[in-house]
Amino acid sequence: MSFKEHLKSVMSLYFVIVTLINAATFILGEIFRPDERFGYDAFLSPLIYAAIALVPMLCMYSKKELTLKQHIVRELLQLISIEVILIFFGLGSKSLEPENIALTASFALSVFIIFVLVYVIAWLLDIKLAKQLNSELKSFQSRVLEMSE
Repeated sequence: MSFKEHLKSVMSLYFVIVTLINAATFILGEIFRPDERFGYDAFLSPLIYAAIALVPMLCMYSKKELTLKQHIVRELLQLISIEVILIFFGLGSKSLEPENIALTASFALSVFIIFVLVYVIAWLLDIKLAKQLNSELKSFQSRVLEMSE
């Protein structure tokens, strides 16, 4: 896969990540800060968090095909780097408070769940695309066979 294809693949996940971050923000907000209200600037945080989460995915590009073990190690490194970056970013923006361990742990758990869901959704979309391509290939092959007879 070329870097351009990798970039396109990663960028296609951006809005999935933003949507899942919005859902996680709602759930964590209802649990930990149900009375707090935000201004319009709060709409930017899911966009920023999603962009930050894409950086490790872009950095883990590989030109060669990875073995299953290498792929799993790469995914684990991505997860760890995303967790660390987002927690430090959250602590720096005062979204998280170091003394509120339950909120920080819940945030880390939500990042993990979002990470898993993004890959499940990407996998499902890839399966759908593969089925579509196989169907188109079969119809093309049948047309070519009809033309050659």
